[in-house]
Amino acid sequence: MDIQYYNKFMELLKNEDKDGAVLFAHQLLEGNILSIESLYLDLLAPSLIHFTCNVEDEDICIWKEHLRTSIVRTILEMSYLYVLKRLETVKKNHIKVVFLTPAFEFHEIGAIMNTHFFLLEGFEASYIGANTPKADILQAIRAYRPDFVALSVTNPYNIVITKQTTDEIKRFFPNVGIILGGQAFKEAHNLENLQYDHILHSLEDLKAFGKKVSK
Repeated sequence: MDIQYYNKFMELLKNEDKDGAVLFAHQLLEGNILSIESLYLDLLAPSLIHFTCNVEDEDICIWKEHLRTSIVRTILEMSYLYVLKRLETVKKNHIKVVFLTPAFEFHEIGAIMNTHFFLLEGFEASYIGANTPKADILQAIRAYRPDFVALSVTNPYNIVITKQTTDEIKRFFPNVGIILGGQAFKEAHNLENLQYDHILHSLEDLKAFGKKVSK
């Protein structure tokens, strides 16, 4: 990807120009300049991962981070129209996956992006929501009867609740596979003592996973 698109997008975010950022992303997709995958991985994800704040007031920095996240979420919602267009040509594998973040985990952008990626790889993927209590997760599994539950965790402080959640899933639904992903698992030690079946760090991991389970 040409760095000019990234720099342009970051400048719009720096100026907190929501309308400009959304329109710019729309132009990139509508003109087939970037694919959905490139937009998400090369522009949206880095804009959040590498967010910095030059303001000394911590409360203002938190507000600015939330505003940026809101802009990115709006772009994801707009992009879903292009996901739907792509789905017309995607071969379905009829494997059902529900995405969520566990209790106290409010960072949901990664879960939403990956829901879209899974759809584009042929899965029946649904995003349930952020900050999902254990009881609600178990109810969702009963209701949706998924083949896999995917948990996205950004904050390492939420590893404990993630362990409690995965333990409960395996206790009541031992045949449901657990997929883990998110920035918290970039450190391998955070996976210790967790019950899970697959860890996905990248789009390449997802594609390999799709080939494996679709056989």
